[in-house]
Amino acid sequence: MIIGLTGTMGSGKGEIVRYLKTKGFECHVYSDILREIAKQRNIEPARANLQKLGASIKNKSKNKGILSRKLLKKIKTDKAVVDGIRNKDEIAELKKGKETYIIGVTAPQKLRFKRLRKRKREGDPKTFHEFKKLDNLENRGKTKGQEINDCLKMADFKVMNNSSIEQLKNKVDKILETISS
Repeated sequence: MIIGLTGTMGSGKGEIVRYLKTKGFECHVYSDILREIAKQRNIEPARANLQKLGASIKNKSKNKGILSRKLLKKIKTDKAVVDGIRNKDEIAELKKGKETYIIGVTAPQKLRFKRLRKRKREGDPKTFHEFKKLDNLENRGKTKGQEINDCLKMADFKVMNNSSIEQLKNKVDKILETISS
């Protein structure tokens, strides 16, 4: 079984990944593949550079879900979570393989910005104005290869992460119960 995560930046996808790891899920992240390629090409792994790199790779390939194909090759177990789905083609490619479920994760914009500031990841926006601008571009598909809203519409399950980590875990447990039944 593969669980694919899509959602807005800072929505809590990483928290879900950490939780699923405690349940024996193997984890793979789309941006890690791009970071590996960026390193080989001496490209700084900033968010904007990774987005451009991903778009370039997809544009040069006949298969727009090429990053999913690369991720699928890395999966070694029966239970895997893939984080960072950004476009419909990635979902379509994932669904060609094993039993796959997509979880769409969202949270209010101000809360997401607060979380980003706390995690201090390289390339994250520094001001709320920068965050809103990037968020709107990514969600509406205006950033190359980023179609978050479309991916959220395709999700098999939706999670609003606007509370505690414990409540988020409870929501994930309910999804796992539904999948297992």
